[in-house]
Amino acid sequence: MSEASEQPVDLLVLGAGIAGLWILDAATRAGLRAVGVECAAIGRGQSVSAQGIIHGGLKYTLRERDVAAAGSIRDMPAEWLRMNREPDSEGPDLSRAVVSSPCTWIWRTERLASRIGMLGARAALRSRPEAVKRTDRPVILQSVPGQVLRVDEPVFETRTVLQAIAEPLQDRLVGVSGPEGIEISSRSGLVDTVTLRDGSGEVCLRPEAVVLAAGTGNEGLLSRLGLDAGIAQRRPLHMTLLRSPDLPRLHGHCVDGNRTRITVTSAHDSEGRVVWQLGGELAESGVDRDPATQLAHAAGEIEAVLPALDPASLRNLEWATYRVDRAERRTGQGLRPDDATIESHHDGRLIAAWPTKWALAPRLAARVLEAIPCRAASGTPAPPDLRPLLAPEIAPYPWEEATWTSHQDVRSAGPA
Repeated sequence: MSEASEQPVDLLVLGAGIAGLWILDAATRAGLRAVGVECAAIGRGQSVSAQGIIHGGLKYTLRERDVAAAGSIRDMPAEWLRMNREPDSEGPDLSRAVVSSPCTWIWRTERLASRIGMLGARAALRSRPEAVKRTDRPVILQSVPGQVLRVDEPVFETRTVLQAIAEPLQDRLVGVSGPEGIEISSRSGLVDTVTLRDGSGEVCLRPEAVVLAAGTGNEGLLSRLGLDAGIAQRRPLHMTLLRSPDLPRLHGHCVDGNRTRITVTSAHDSEGRVVWQLGGELAESGVDRDPATQLAHAAGEIEAVLPALDPASLRNLEWATYRVDRAERRTGQGLRPDDATIESHHDGRLIAAWPTKWALAPRLAARVLEAIPCRAASGTPAPPDLRPLLAPEIAPYPWEEATWTSHQDVRSAGPA
């Protein structure tokens, strides 16, 4: 490709999950000539699999070592709801994103409220827990022991968020044919040109700055640039799925001591069945279990933490599991970082970015824009000509691609 065919851009964002989309949106709003690239489907992997809870930090007050992380995330519920209810120029328009629930519930252990209240005050949380009367609990939680707390942490349907951000960016967002569809010409890690290809053709860009926002894909991109991929870490999960037309909708956490024993979020599949996605300690410890053992263990956990679950729901219940990795900036002991993080090279001309949590995407985008050297020119720049490349599709939810097992088969496997 000749030099004359190279198109200059201010910012090239590699990866179109929640992090890449939010950064692309922020850069576009700032008046930058920005382009986003995805080598699979939008949100494939970590983003579309997220449970969608916009944490305000309450979960992090269960353990002393996590209280610092609560401070970085405490404003996120209000910020996300503002963009959903009153969209403005301060962030993407999330008015078309679906809020599954305005709150989450926390249950189990007699001293839950007092412990969270004490540590939550230290973290200066915006979303304070509220103990509710038994009659005000969801029906499925009315027989659990101890107090039940309501927390104003909204839950968003992840695909609808990705779609709401991606649709206005169609003219500056392209899909390519896998990682090999991105050819990077660089010198000592400083990107010179990037050629993007799919089956129909190619486009060559000369970016002023590049952001790696590809989740686990950041490792391969760093290696290709001759940089240390060891600055990234993965924390794996083995998620469990349940579905039945008879399941009630539930969003919340069962907490024992200082651990989140299980986190439940709910959605509907393409046939209208309710799907539960189970995370928390169940998913973290489940990485050492094979799928059959994980399902048997999950069945025992669900029956233990939700004794009021209707037996009729269990008769029609189906189960599945899937694995997904959380991609993050490496920490000293492999623990979760306290905040969204970036790694900057060449005075901000190359940045690797990780949101750490779905809810922290706004903070990550702000950090990236502060770090990059390019600034908007006068006027609103036209997007580059990205033809013949097309914008990628949104990835399906994990339950739409799962292999399902009947409840009877799971229980016949016995306890884990």
